[in-house]
This record gives sequence, structure tokens and C-alpha cells, in this order.
Amino acid sequence: MIVAGSNGLPLRSDIMTPEQFVNQIRKSVVEENLSVYKDLFSSTEVQNATDPYWQRALQLYAALNSERKDVLFEIIRQVMVDTISNVFAILDGVSQLSGQEGDFTLLANDPPEQLNGELQDRFLEFEENV
Repeated sequence: MIVAGSNGLPLRSDIMTPEQFVNQIRKSVVEENLSVYKDLFSSTEVQNATDPYWQRALQLYAALNSERKDVLFEIIRQVMVDTISNVFAILDGVSQLSGQEGDFTLLANDPPEQLNGELQDRFLEFEENV
């Protein structure tokens, strides 16, 4: 079965759409990294950590009850979401970096197609439905 786009041409399955880009970033940064954090916090003993920051983080985690551990991961997840949203806002031209002149253009595919412009809106819309 060949699926046609709004222009009547067949859709290619090997191209990255803005929606796919947003979903892949969300999956990689939020879902996969949150899973890594949960695993590290629950399986790493404080005495096995060599980094002073990581030792303090593990001590804090160990002092929390189950409900507060859940809250900690909710906070970590929200920080990830806010950070991605802010980066997408910069790429979309909604906000700018200090000293930035001009806009960013995020291209993908062959031939190149612009992905940015509504990344933040698409991301936040997806997050509202999670």
C-alpha cells in the first residue's frame, strides 16, 4: 500500500518529519534517560560511587521514602521536559540566545527539508497528552 501526502505524491518512509524528530528527542532524552537515572539510583551503592556529586545524590536518594523518590523522578522528568522545550523554542525562533543574530534552520532528509518552526508546540502538545 502506498500512502500519499497532501500533494498526491507518495510519502517516503525514510524521511524525518518534525513530528518524528520531536518524538525521537522525547524518547531519547526523557524516556530513556529517566529510565537510566531510575536504574542508577536504585542499583548504585553510595560506597561504590567515586564522584562526590554522585555520592551526595545517592545519599539524598537513600534518605527518601518511596513516595518522595517518585516525586524526585517527577522533578527530574519535568526538568528534562522544560529543557527540551526551551531548546526547541530557540530552534523555532520563539526565543533567542544572548547575542544571537538571525534564525536557526534545522534541516534533515535528502533533499533537505526544514524541521523547525513548530517543534516546541508539537513537543508540548505531545506532553500534554502523556
